[in-house]
Amino acid sequence: MKLKKILIPTTFAREGMKVREVFSICVETGVPALPYLNSKGKRRGFVSLSGIMHHGCLPNYMVELATVLGDQLSCVKDARTKVKELMDHSIDGYVDKPLHSITSETPIIKAMAILEKFHSSFLFVFDGEEYRGVITAQGIAQRMLEIDAKQK
Repeated sequence: MKLKKILIPTTFAREGMKVREVFSICVETGVPALPYLNSKGKRRGFVSLSGIMHHGCLPNYMVELATVLGDQLSCVKDARTKVKELMDHSIDGYVDKPLHSITSETPIIKAMAILEKFHSSFLFVFDGEEYRGVITAQGIAQRMLEIDAKQK
């Protein structure tokens, strides 16, 4: 299997972007995260949907007690206002440390091993400093289904 068959081209998240812009790009392209560039154009990490939602919406105590929380949460009031506030935030406060990345020549089996090692569902693909896009566990599974269908 070749990476280019499952590669999803995306743009970078850049310093100063708003959360709504990152959400929009991720939803449109079907990826969970984007690599992040600072104002000097240097890679400094990534921003993810789950990271923004976790840090922007969920107090740590809710995460810790998630399995015992009831379905009626009176502590969450005016969710629409909170969503609007979150969407207006700059992504700069939600940048996670850089992830392991792969090249476009990386075998799929190695990419799968790296995904597992880092408990991730995505990897960024760079050839040197040139960004190619994102591969996802879902993309790998889809390609495996395509191969299986051809064998029948």
